[in-house]
Amino acid sequence: MKKLLSIFPTESLIYFLICGAGVLVFVFLIIIPTQKTSAELDKDIKRTGDRVEEQRILAPVFQSLLKRAKKKKQTELPSTPKVYLDRADISKVSENLQEMAFRHGLKIQDLNTDVTSAIGKRGYLRMRINLTGDFMGFRDFLVDLGTIPSLEIMEDMQIRAIEGSREFKLNIWLAQK
Repeated sequence: MKKLLSIFPTESLIYFLICGAGVLVFVFLIIIPTQKTSAELDKDIKRTGDRVEEQRILAPVFQSLLKRAKKKKQTELPSTPKVYLDRADISKVSENLQEMAFRHGLKIQDLNTDVTSAIGKRGYLRMRINLTGDFMGFRDFLVDLGTIPSLEIMEDMQIRAIEGSREFKLNIWLAQK
């Protein structure tokens, strides 16, 4: 230690130790906390960038939904006078149902007429309809279905999710002569 003190004066050694302590204090109190804060800010910037990207992707969907919401909607469903269905017109009903389904982007999987309900002089004809497609198309199909003059009852509606779309099952009763 004496040899070291002889090489460096005591004052220089004290200044050296004070400067070294100052550098350590600067590193521990300024640089390290600043690096932690910088890392947190980098994470916040990344999260914000991801949210901006998500909003950019979802903006067209939002705009289309906003346009739909701003459209003036009808307050009442279309109303048609009730008319009895002639036996000769039963095949036309099937064609009309297929055309309505096509117009609303639905595909008819099965269309059955209940023969036992058709027996009788005057009554109702039951039809079972199985469709596939999207829900909004089915909604529009139901509104359009209400325009059939001989429609009496819609019952037993079932909606089931299938791969890529939905499956809809519906029973309707038509008034017949």
